[in-house]
Amino acid sequence: MGLTFVDIEINGRRYRALVDTGYNGRLLVNEEVAREAQLPRVGEGERALADGRRIKTWISYARVKLMGEEGIAMIEVIEGLPVDALVGAITLEELGFIVNPRTGAIERAGLLAV
Repeated sequence: MGLTFVDIEINGRRYRALVDTGYNGRLLVNEEVAREAQLPRVGEGERALADGRRIKTWISYARVKLMGEEGIAMIEVIEGLPVDALVGAITLEELGFIVNPRTGAIERAGLLAV
C-alpha cells in the first residue's frame, strides 16, 4: 500500500495531511499550520521518533473536518514536521473512518454506540 493523503480542515483552514495508521496518536501538525490555524497552546509533551530520539511537542486542540465529518481533536505541534499534518489512527477512529488496506483509500466505517 502506498501513502494516503487527504484534505483536512483545521479551524476552517484547509491542509494536506498524510494518513498514518501506524501512528497510534491523534493529529500532528507543523508549526506553520499551528500559527495559521491560531492553535492555542494548552500544554507540552514529548514523542519518541522511529530512530529512538525524543522530541518536545506542544499540545493544542481544534475543530477538524475530514471528508464531511467534523469534531474536536487534540493536536500535537512538532517543529520541522515535513508535512502540513499527519492523521493518526485515533483521530481516524474518533471521526468514524478506516483505511481500506486494498486501495489505501479512507472509508467511512461509521460510529458505533455500544
